[in-house]
Amino acid sequence: MGFRFQCGDKPLEGYTIKRGIGSGGFGDVYLAVSDGGKDVALKCIRSTMNREIERRGVTQCINLKHPSLLTLYDLRTDDRLETWVVMELLLGQSLALLINKHPKGMPLDQVRIIITQIAQAIHHLHDHGIVHRDLKPGNVFIEKDIVKVGDYGLSKTIGAGVHRDNTQRVGTTNYMAPELITGNYDKKVDIYALGIILFEMLSGKKPFIASNHDEFSRKQLQNRIDFSCIPSKAFIPVLTKALAIDKNERYSSVLIMLDEFHAVCDQILKPDSSALASSPALSGTRVQPVVSPKWKSFYQKWADKLLIPLLKSALFSCLCSLAFSFLGLLPSPLVGLMLAGITWLIAGAVLVFSLFWKGKTRESVPYRMIQAGLGLVAGALAYGMAGTGEVLEISISNPGVIIEIPVWARVLLFYMVAMFFPKWWKMAWRYRRTRIDYVATLIAIVWVLLLVTILKLQLIHALAFVFAVIIVQAVALKTKRMPRLGR
Repeated sequence: MGFRFQCGDKPLEGYTIKRGIGSGGFGDVYLAVSDGGKDVALKCIRSTMNREIERRGVTQCINLKHPSLLTLYDLRTDDRLETWVVMELLLGQSLALLINKHPKGMPLDQVRIIITQIAQAIHHLHDHGIVHRDLKPGNVFIEKDIVKVGDYGLSKTIGAGVHRDNTQRVGTTNYMAPELITGNYDKKVDIYALGIILFEMLSGKKPFIASNHDEFSRKQLQNRIDFSCIPSKAFIPVLTKALAIDKNERYSSVLIMLDEFHAVCDQILKPDSSALASSPALSGTRVQPVVSPKWKSFYQKWADKLLIPLLKSALFSCLCSLAFSFLGLLPSPLVGLMLAGITWLIAGAVLVFSLFWKGKTRESVPYRMIQAGLGLVAGALAYGMAGTGEVLEISISNPGVIIEIPVWARVLLFYMVAMFFPKWWKMAWRYRRTRIDYVATLIAIVWVLLLVTILKLQLIHALAFVFAVIIVQAVALKTKRMPRLGR
């Protein structure tokens, strides 16, 4: 069956069809140009049932923005009451085509790039309470070294809990988690699908091959996966956990899975790997000489993530304090030394704490309580270094009765409250999108200046926090952009 509309047709006001570029279960996709000259993709939804499902999915995702998510521009209805989705035009190849070009598995460097961007895109959906439900290589596109996840037709809002509905057989058979059939599912259905995709990229094969849904379900529940086609046994624990039949045994977050996958890649890419040259899926990887594998393991785990950032934060703390002292903004070099010490205490506490955050979609109260505890420790040390502040008196109900709040109590309260509210762990997280989040930085600065004013403390406490906010983001490890995709 061909495309309904041809070059020059204008089925939707404001857009002219150039040609058809794709067709799927939900509708046809056309390359079109707007009256203003912008090339877009137009998707026409076929049936009434599909139209409602697609409208729901698009409506939930239309305002989401992420480098690895297909951009949705608009949802329109034409004169014939047909539904159209106006979206970003992608002319690159799909991941399904790329996998087909590598029947024995893709090179590890390509797998690492692609799976990282898919995982980050899915995490962004999960972070907004949305499950994709139809994640598969055919819905992942690669254009100009950028990976884009698209086709939100089956995406659904589930919030933070478990979704229960009567939906039957949503998604694509070979990538469906078992619980999707019952309708009792959550975001872990996407983690399962990502595990299937990772297995397929590494081996060129699917873990379960079936001609129909019933056969697939039978093989899936037996869970007899042949890992002999995987190029390295080190990937088996990651795949096993992602593809667990019991969703409670899977990763709690797609980013935890990504972190463990990267750890395996780092382990495989070390030298003394004669298997690299003989494995098709690991060909093209670069092997770096290392003096001692044991030292390299320590360096990757602690030095690069913590020790070096701690040293850099100490250096920058001293430089900031020296600069303020040199400009005459601090009364004495001793005060500058105190400022450097307090700044480093705050930055160091955040850097240590950030190592234990695994990218959960909903930040819970325990995270903030730990931050408040770190603030109390920093406040106790800061009190001994920073001296006193103004007297703070509070009147109570009885006239003439005044309670004076001690300076030490105000200092502890300041550091506890200042550490409790900002999302410090995100500022130092290795997968953050930008090196410095200017909006979060500005909010933190306003917050601590307000607290210092209310509690009548010396400005040195606010300066320490301002410096710490900037220094933490500047020195914390950030995952670098990976090499370009091979063609």
